[in-house]
Amino acid sequence: MSSRKETILKAAKRTAKQAHAAASSRGSRKLGRFNAEPHRHCVVCWKPIPLDSDPAICVDEGCEKMHSRREKSRKRFSVLLYLGVAIFIGMLVIQLMAGV
Repeated sequence: MSSRKETILKAAKRTAKQAHAAASSRGSRKLGRFNAEPHRHCVVCWKPIPLDSDPAICVDEGCEKMHSRREKSRKRFSVLLYLGVAIFIGMLVIQLMAGV
């Protein structure tokens, strides 16, 4: 039984060493290979854009239209969500007052 434990322990140590070596080599390559200036990405097409761009979209007209459609949809959904909760709470209050 102890030989199985030893085998598993050796395999775990070997795997840990391999993972550590892979992470170390990947980290050193990342620093040397990429030298990108700080940036953010367009929320529609994921192209790199400057950090100070607001909203976070590129200059492409299609991205601008898609972003405005998404914003309208998000606002509409928020209004409907709050309206639904308000109606639910209103109905609950009416039922509680009618039962008293």
